[in-house]
Amino acid sequence: MAKNNKKLLFIFNTIFLPAIIISSPDLLKINGISPCWPVIWLLPFSLKNTPWKSSIASIVLGIFLDSFTISDVSYIPSLFLLSLVWSQYGLHNKKIELYFNIGLMAVFGTAVVGLSIWIQKIMLYSFLRNNWFYSWSIYAFTTEVLITGLVAPFFSSWLLFMYKKN
Repeated sequence: MAKNNKKLLFIFNTIFLPAIIISSPDLLKINGISPCWPVIWLLPFSLKNTPWKSSIASIVLGIFLDSFTISDVSYIPSLFLLSLVWSQYGLHNKKIELYFNIGLMAVFGTAVVGLSIWIQKIMLYSFLRNNWFYSWSIYAFTTEVLITGLVAPFFSSWLLFMYKKN
C-alpha cells in the first residue's frame, strides 16, 4: 500500500508542479512576480531523498523548466547544486520540521537560482550591461526571493509532511 501511495504522490507532483508553474495564482504574486516553484518543490524532495535521486530529479526539473523558456540560460546548474546541498543536509539533519528553517533554505535556494540566471545572462548577452537591466533585475530578484520565502514554509512543509507520511 505504501508503494502505491509513493507512486500516487510522485504522479500528483509531476502533474501539479507544471500546472502551478503555468497558472500561478495571482494571490501568490507580487507585481506579477511569482515564487520560485521549482525551489519550493525541490527542497522537500531533496531533504527526504538521497543525493543520487535528488540530482536526477533536479536535472529533469531543469530540463522541464528550460523547455518553457526561449533563452540560452539554464536552470539546470543551480538546481543541481541545490539538490546536492539539500540532500546532504537532509542526510545529516533529521529534524527539519521548523517553518523558519524551510523558509530560510527556500530563500537561499531562490537566491542561488536567481543569481545563476542573472550571471548567465550577463555573460551571454553583452548588451545587457546597462543601468536599466540592473535596476529591473535587482527588483525582480528581491521580489522573487521575498515571495518564495513567504510561500515556501507552507507548501514545502506540506510536501515534506507528505513525503514523511509515505
